[in-house]
Amino acid sequence: MRMSFPTSIVLLACTIGCSPGSEAEPGGPIARFGTVPTIDGVIEPGEWDDADPVPSGGIEQFRVKHDGTNLYFALRAGGGDIRFNTKTGLLILHWSAQLGSAAYAESEANMLSLQKPFSWELWGLRHESPAVIHETLARYLTENGWASSTASMGNLMESELVVSIRWLGVNTDSGRFAELPGVRMGGGLLVSRDDPRVEELTGLSDDELARQYPSVTWPAESLPDDSISMGRCPDTIRIDPAEFGRLWIDLRGLSGGGS
Repeated sequence: MRMSFPTSIVLLACTIGCSPGSEAEPGGPIARFGTVPTIDGVIEPGEWDDADPVPSGGIEQFRVKHDGTNLYFALRAGGGDIRFNTKTGLLILHWSAQLGSAAYAESEANMLSLQKPFSWELWGLRHESPAVIHETLARYLTENGWASSTASMGNLMESELVVSIRWLGVNTDSGRFAELPGVRMGGGLLVSRDDPRVEELTGLSDDELARQYPSVTWPAESLPDDSISMGRCPDTIRIDPAEFGRLWIDLRGLSGGGS
């Protein structure tokens, strides 16, 4: 099923060492060291105040910070995906009513071959207790390198994700700033089929949905069309590195990082 943002509700059936004075800050968003948020789809007051907002198209697209081990993202979206253009290929992390990831490996210049298709897990997690949700997502992070709240978990249009810095292959051994693989993200209004808010939302026009629930699209103001869709991955794809944004991790204060 191809996702399209931001025209209508999608009902889902399953669905980042020099001293600070000697190394200038890079241009673009920077993930600063911050507190560890609870990955539950509820952006609590103060929970993300230590993460600068990243705007695009006149609205806040996301916030990002780290704790030295993991990156944490907060997005005003119910679901979507984050893609990382790494040195060896492409990682696609998708969150909706379930979580799943896919991976492509380089085969020739800008051509990638499917290495790992999507597989879906954690359907119905939003119905579990906070303790079960925390334990399950911690295990998923350990096993898969990332985790996220799922669609309809917590507040509408609030998603929280965690991604292992080591899993992304980020070099944090020298300098104050470490660059993440190229990042591209897109998200929107996604709700689970049995979400009680569906009836109210389906009464709104597409224009009103777009106004009230703008989509997340970064680094561009709109997502480029490509052949990857939720649950479907072609055997080969071509990507344009220019479609991915640059994002940095500030390692100041960390052991082995910039001071």
